[in-house]
Amino acid sequence: MKKLLYITLILGLCATSLGVFYDQLEQKMLPKSSDLLILNMPVDYRPKAIKESYSGPHPAAITRPDETFNFPVALNEVGPVDSLFAGENEYPFLCSTHRSGLGQPLVDNQEKIGISVYGEDEQGNKTKEVVGYSKDCSLPTTVQYYEKVEEEQWFKKVEDLSLLAKDVSTLIRVETGTINRFIYMLALPVSRADLPEKFNGEKWNNRLIYRFKGGVGVGHKQGRVGISKMLYEHEGQLNQGYAIAFSSGTQTSNHYDIWLSEDTALRVKEQFASRYGEPIYTIGMGGSGGAIQQYLLSQNHPGIIDAAIPLYSYPDMVTQVSYALDCELMEYYFDVTSDNDIWQHWPNRSLVEGNNALQDFNNRYGNLQGIAGFLNGDFTMMPKGASQCTNGWRGPSQHINNPYFFSNYYQVSRETLLKVDWSHWGNLSNFYGTHNDGFGKRFWDNQGVQYGLNSLQEDTLTIDEFIKLNKYIGGWKKPVEMENERFWHISGDSSLQRLSLWGHHNMTHSGDKVVAGRSEGSDDAIAAAYKSGLVYLGLSDLPIIDMRHYLDHKLDMHHSLSSFTSRKRIQNAMGNSDHQLIWMVEKDDSVSRRDLLNSLPIEDALRVLDKWLINIKTFPEKSVAQNKPVAANDRCYDSDKHVIDSGATTWDGAWNGEAKGTCMQRFPSYSHSRLMAGDNIYTDTLKCTKVPVAKAIASGVYGDVDMQPHLSELQAVFPDGVCQFNSQANTQVSRVIEAIKKKNRG
Repeated sequence: MKKLLYITLILGLCATSLGVFYDQLEQKMLPKSSDLLILNMPVDYRPKAIKESYSGPHPAAITRPDETFNFPVALNEVGPVDSLFAGENEYPFLCSTHRSGLGQPLVDNQEKIGISVYGEDEQGNKTKEVVGYSKDCSLPTTVQYYEKVEEEQWFKKVEDLSLLAKDVSTLIRVETGTINRFIYMLALPVSRADLPEKFNGEKWNNRLIYRFKGGVGVGHKQGRVGISKMLYEHEGQLNQGYAIAFSSGTQTSNHYDIWLSEDTALRVKEQFASRYGEPIYTIGMGGSGGAIQQYLLSQNHPGIIDAAIPLYSYPDMVTQVSYALDCELMEYYFDVTSDNDIWQHWPNRSLVEGNNALQDFNNRYGNLQGIAGFLNGDFTMMPKGASQCTNGWRGPSQHINNPYFFSNYYQVSRETLLKVDWSHWGNLSNFYGTHNDGFGKRFWDNQGVQYGLNSLQEDTLTIDEFIKLNKYIGGWKKPVEMENERFWHISGDSSLQRLSLWGHHNMTHSGDKVVAGRSEGSDDAIAAAYKSGLVYLGLSDLPIIDMRHYLDHKLDMHHSLSSFTSRKRIQNAMGNSDHQLIWMVEKDDSVSRRDLLNSLPIEDALRVLDKWLINIKTFPEKSVAQNKPVAANDRCYDSDKHVIDSGATTWDGAWNGEAKGTCMQRFPSYSHSRLMAGDNIYTDTLKCTKVPVAKAIASGVYGDVDMQPHLSELQAVFPDGVCQFNSQANTQVSRVIEAIKKKNRG
């Protein structure tokens, strides 16, 4: 009876969050109608075609082909559908033109390929008549005007310019259309004298900001454009005269194909320049995956942007996946496999995970985990804390790794859904290659990784627990052996009782407490990741202001250490990192997500970069670093955007072996699982060099800890040896850097 009352109480406490979660699913995840259902793919398209891994030269050493499309795309005409050099189009392709407020896509076939396109009545409302289908989601190029609505602090479309108030403070010309099948948007401040057919440039300052956006995508999506939101976020820059360019093709929630991002960005810039004129310079700006694109594009195609403002940055997607896919393996061990109570005190999880973990902190989806446990008779599954793993990578890691998991499943017919590899590996199989079963090759590898090694060396993790952890943690099954996630309605599973936030059924131990095999990454896929430009090598020679709110204490996935990893790679590749500045800002908790960008010192950055870029144009004989203005320095800010400290040593810390500077003391960085396993700050090793356990013991891998009495146990856990890291950048990285430099010298 007491247990029943306990269950009733807990379920009552969870009901609100459960209801909110389900409401969100109903509003955002579940289909409202079959209007957007993709029925078929082109008959000659093979989604799991066998492909070789990329083995060509790095994109930084390749000359791009000449443009074949005649820009600009004229008003009411359609931009290019096929990319210039990024390879064949991917299908199915989910259209988002209607969700972007731009109407239905154009009909491009009558063979039921793609989504249905409906007839419209005189008022522009859709009828029930299907007039054709759209597989490529094209839109005609159009120009609209937007004005600022002061009372609502928002922008709205101007339906009739003749009715526009004479004292309107902000009028924005917005051009939209499709290029490479993605929706592009160009926004410029204009006067009332502007006409759609004839641009009046009196309010443009001849400077362009290219906005890159983030997210974790696995392809097959056009992505939406939120025009009003974009204008709101860049109101300050538009008022100063900047133009803004954006494409859903340079948003990583839609894909992580950096060649396609480059191809699309180049063409969007060509559309801008051919219609409005060549800007004095282009500054990249954007967060998370938008920051990754800036780092990679500045390396792979110097000149595509002239300066970068990467926000909430990572160096690249590839090397963060190494520790991201460790997360659920570790969490399952802590939550289920281990009988050691130390892991129920959440801060102890940092001994292995490295990143921040907090007791009594809201756990993302934690209530669902607890409820699923109750339904299965387990009353211990309600988490009492959280970590960056649970609150940051839970969900995105499954998107990356599982070929059967696609959260937009409801927009694709069942027949089509089963034909596609929906993982990151499948999306980028043009680079990684495929196995003979058609599934993308996976570079992720954890063979020989000694989880928690640093804590063992520091005597904060016992020998017994270290061995058990590495014995039972396991790896991930091969893609062909995996099943769909058990994410309730997010994965199309109607059973909450089957919920597994860890995805333990796809681990090599299948959820059992057994000696579990590790996962081996494909050597070909690993080599391809380095050679194809998917890994940031540090080869950037342009002004960079790497900026973020400090979020480590919020258990946000955008941890601050990433900025310093990029710095170390730049130092390794370029000899110094004087052209990369790191700015960190204290976040005011009252700031809404909508106002996040505006709460950063963007205007400070633009002032510094404007002076810096003008210096570069004025003194081209000087290096980028030599052209730095006085204000171009490392710094940190409080929540009111007042500078706390600045200077060359303010970010010193463990990452460079120096005593903590003022900013680092204020905003301390944490670690991650691969660093805790002995890797170095470059974190650019995808598969480690292994040595026999006996040799590792003899060479001091375990520090002062005597592991000789445990030799046989360790050999059973690591039959193929253990990782032996050093303090240098990865040798494959060094070879690629040298090949690029040699090609460019030639």
